[in-house]
Order: sequence, then structure tokens, then C-alpha cells
Amino acid sequence: MQGRTGIIVMDGARARFIGMQLPDDQALDGGPRLLEHAELVNPDGETPARGLFSDRSGRAHASAANAAHGLDDHRDRHQAEIDRRFARQVRQDAERFVAERQLLRLILVAPPRLLGILRGELGGDTFRNIELIELNEDHSRQSLRALHDTLAARGLMKPPQAPEAGVYRPRGQAASWR
Repeated sequence: MQGRTGIIVMDGARARFIGMQLPDDQALDGGPRLLEHAELVNPDGETPARGLFSDRSGRAHASAANAAHGLDDHRDRHQAEIDRRFARQVRQDAERFVAERQLLRLILVAPPRLLGILRGELGGDTFRNIELIELNEDHSRQSLRALHDTLAARGLMKPPQAPEAGVYRPRGQAASWR
């Protein structure tokens, strides 16, 4: 089942779709490797708040004699909608990713707030035949090796393994023993 596992690592700005490649011969090539298949970028997620919202103060005066009162520009709702739209895109790409790779297990790695939004998008019958595992941490900027180590430390996948000693195999060539 390890070879039919997919990983989606995301934050508000991007989502990485990662598959696991099992070597033909673990004695020669070592343990499983992670390969990044696709990346989905959310341009609004990378834009800082000052680029999305006005810098004007949220104040209004009813009249010259009355005190000013604050106005709400609904930043939280606007940011939540940006995250929901991105989660919908991730769900659509995840459906293709699962179907193309015929995955049996999908590991979702995202910060808690975004994972909650994504969980709402994935509800229903979307992924009923595969095992969904959630890790509510932000590892979106980690290298594949660091991500592999993190997931292995949490028991979600086998740790990376080095090839057995004494075996040398250049890529694309048959094994040769010393």
C-alpha cells in the first residue's frame, strides 16, 4: 500500500501533490522516495493583506457633533472566501491526482484552519474508497527529504532507507557487485 499513497501538502498560497515511488529492488535502490507531481498556486494567498485591503481607517462620522465609530471591512470573511476557493481547486486537483495514480491512501498536510476548510470541501462521497489521513501542521516549505523524515517520524510512512552496502548501481544501468 505504500506505493499507492499520495500526499498533499498545502498552505494558503500553494498546494503540492506528492506521490511515493517504490524502487524495483530495495536492496539496490534503498527505500521509498517522494516525487512531486504537481503544484497549485493561489495568487491571492501570496498577496499580503495590504495588497488586498485598503489602508484607510475604518471610521465614519454620523455628524460633526457625534463621536466617530468604526467600520468593519470584513477582512476575515474575505480571507475565508479566498481560502474556500483555493480549497475547492485543491479538491478538484486531488480528485484527478487520486484517479490518475489509483491511490488507496491520501495524506493531507496543512495548517489547522486550512485543513478545516479543506475537510468541508472533501465531505460527502468524494474520497469514500480511500483512507484519508490528516496532519494539521504547516510543512509546505519543506524539501521532499525533510517532509519524508517528518512523515516517517509520525509513523505515516516508512523511513527512507539507504541501499545495502557493496552494491553500486548508476541510474538506468544493471546492478554491479564489487
